[in-house]
Amino acid sequence: MKLTIAATETKNLKVLELAKARFAEQHPGVTIEIEIVPKEILKQMVRDGHPPDLIEWYGSDIGRLLDRGILMDLAPMVAEASFELGDFFTSVRSAVTDQGMIGALPVMAEMPGVFYNKRHFDEAGVSYPEEGWHWDDFIKKARKLTVYDADGDVVRYGAYMVPRLLPIEPLAWSNGGAFLSEEGMKATGYLDDTATIDAIRKYIEVFYPMELTPFQDVGHETWVSCFNHQRMSMYYDANWTIKPMKPMHRELFGAVMPPRMGDGPYPNIVQVYGYGISTQASDAELAWAFLQELASPYTEAGQEWAKHNLAVSRPVAASSGQEADPLYAPFIAAMDSARLGAFDRSSMRLWKYWNNDLLRDWIVRGGRIHLEKRLAEISREYDREYDKAGEYDE
Repeated sequence: MKLTIAATETKNLKVLELAKARFAEQHPGVTIEIEIVPKEILKQMVRDGHPPDLIEWYGSDIGRLLDRGILMDLAPMVAEASFELGDFFTSVRSAVTDQGMIGALPVMAEMPGVFYNKRHFDEAGVSYPEEGWHWDDFIKKARKLTVYDADGDVVRYGAYMVPRLLPIEPLAWSNGGAFLSEEGMKATGYLDDTATIDAIRKYIEVFYPMELTPFQDVGHETWVSCFNHQRMSMYYDANWTIKPMKPMHRELFGAVMPPRMGDGPYPNIVQVYGYGISTQASDAELAWAFLQELASPYTEAGQEWAKHNLAVSRPVAASSGQEADPLYAPFIAAMDSARLGAFDRSSMRLWKYWNNDLLRDWIVRGGRIHLEKRLAEISREYDREYDKAGEYDE
């Protein structure tokens, strides 16, 4: 007997190998092949009708994958499992379910937040940000924390704003806007709504003048140098920022959920990752047995995922220490109220019309971009394509 598994991230290999080793102890004679492939290759394998038995799921609309018969409905098997779906956070359950069907078992998640340098705040006499704070508070603190030299040049920025799309959507939600309708089918009336436009404009305006935040995209490799050089007092980015921190950084930084931009509540945005079983799996029962070993909150492999990203269940949040960790705790506390964003709900098809490169271009052009007109055009393009195709191709 043989099981095949595809993963698109080499960092996942350690957990997959751990699950494989534990599974082999209970299932001698079963061969498990783990292949690391790029996302596009995995998509092509699915399109060609030759998917692996276990398919890595990285957040795209689970309903489409179930409706098209790509992923097996796991609901009957979960009902008999050694764990309960209720073990997982509300936002995570919502991400992997559709109309009572379950398309994948979640293993980890990611969410944006604000990290702040407590030493900088103390030196400037600025109070630490607290949950429920407002965008205006964020801007005021950033201005007070910005430091200039004798020539008036910035030597320390009050904030770092990632020039990407993801952090803007929850700000728009709190402002009464949205990128897409709830089911992801319509952009007109949402992406081009005045509340959404206002949120996008305010985010872009932070980059002008170039004093509150630098215009650069900081990646995993450069975060450690940012911590060491302390060139920014607040960082608005995802929880992966925590992993490269050394003890000296952990003592220096605090974490809080991003500010509300409007008067509404702030449901943060969450990205959920997991594994599902192909409807073409050669042995669905065997695939399910391995998937439980890989993703159950009560197995060694299932708990190992928290070393890579946010825990997706209450048992793992507690056993991993994330629930009590001062830096992880705000993210864990927000997991129940968080929501999937427009790019995941549209199976990333909104990306075709509005992506990070376009946003960076808008930042560079500043006031020379007519946001209302451009967002209205994008909304119409998105809706026309959806109406024409009925639904998007993967």
